[in-house]
Amino acid sequence: MPDAIDGWDPGTDLRATRRVRVDVARFVQETGLDLTDVALTVSWTSSTTDMTEAAPAARFDPNGTASIDTTLVGERLSGILSLRSTVSLTRAAVGRGIGVATVPGSVLAEHVQRVVLESMSSMFPVHEIDFAHTRLSPTASWHLETSTDLTAPFYGTFRVLINKRDRELRTAVTRGAKDRRQQALLDELQAGVAAMLLELALHLRAELDEREEWPPDSVGDVLARTLAASPLHLFAPPSAVELTEFRTQIAGAVRNLGRGRIFQ
Repeated sequence: MPDAIDGWDPGTDLRATRRVRVDVARFVQETGLDLTDVALTVSWTSSTTDMTEAAPAARFDPNGTASIDTTLVGERLSGILSLRSTVSLTRAAVGRGIGVATVPGSVLAEHVQRVVLESMSSMFPVHEIDFAHTRLSPTASWHLETSTDLTAPFYGTFRVLINKRDRELRTAVTRGAKDRRQQALLDELQAGVAAMLLELALHLRAELDEREEWPPDSVGDVLARTLAASPLHLFAPPSAVELTEFRTQIAGAVRNLGRGRIFQ
């Protein structure tokens, strides 16, 4: 798959193919295993739904080749897709020497690919307005409209407003191929919006904890899932002394969620 699927429509199924070929003689020599002891696996995880699925494992043929061709259900995908391929041990190896894998599930080789399915413009309704005609600062690039009504529909109450005066950002959020600067602008927007969602969820943590489940795709549901996917255990607002560390923790959590610029 490509690193990003521009214009991907939520709900659209994806087809993934993984073909692996190994040098049989070298494999046996370096691992101490038979090729019949291992199989090729492919699994995938969505950054926003947190759903992980896998295709049936594929055995290697005598020539050292294995392939998997599978369909990823679009209704279970969004955000950033992590595709993981492994060559793994499928059965216990008896009587093997020291240093030879013996536990089923042991991973001998691994490859992970991240595929961006959604840009910020596809995750939220986006509207362009002139901030000079509103109460918003005319020199701000964007604004996220939010709601603290936790039962309200998330996608009906949250939207990103783009200032028409920021022509570069307006161009970057439109569909189509992006150059490096446009992608950087989108990464910055995505990280900023994700950080704001996480901070809002932290402010509302007590209210969110009052219920185990919120209506699907409600504000409470999305914010609760945002908190659950984050490693943060902070409470907001922080004191002035804690503010800088709090912001750093937020920035790290946003990247951990797969938002904004990702380390290469």
